[in-house]
Amino acid sequence: MKTHVLKSFSLVVLALTTTLFSACDLLDKADDVSFDATVEETILISEENEGTNVSYTETITLDATSDPDISKYKSKISGFTIKKISYQVVTFDGPAGATFSGTISFGDASQATPTVAATVSNLNLQQANSSGQIFDLVISQSDVDKIAAMLKDDKAVKLYLNGLLSSTPLYSSIRVILDVSVKADAL
Repeated sequence: MKTHVLKSFSLVVLALTTTLFSACDLLDKADDVSFDATVEETILISEENEGTNVSYTETITLDATSDPDISKYKSKISGFTIKKISYQVVTFDGPAGATFSGTISFGDASQATPTVAATVSNLNLQQANSSGQIFDLVISQSDVDKIAAMLKDDKAVKLYLNGLLSSTPLYSSIRVILDVSVKADAL
């Protein structure tokens, strides 16, 4: 009888301990915060010299902490998920029909070389500006995940614009937009 009581008591203690650890895990996850945010920056293209097929490069940093919610949780962020990467031509002054062809690349904020690239072909800057259209960058999921990891590590990512302007002089600004979901521990 004593053995039976001890076995029953042991089973009850084991069940309570398992439940307690499970509850602690649930409580730890219960205070996680998830929210959507937008990280954006503007690339300024300024090519004063007259020419055709003019090589153009520009590097900017997309700082995720420029979003107030991300800044609030920056030391507690456990991950980013990138929902979409897009761009929009917001100003244009240059020759009619001027195009940009090249790459938009991303790299670690603390490095000097890009690791992820997307191609842009024959983007008519004047038409894109007039339409106000927002274009999605086509990037593989594995590369999108690399950009998300860069954001998690540095809360920033570098963007490299490299390509050709079909005719200049040309002045334009292109807004780059990262739509992200953020997961963080509660404050």
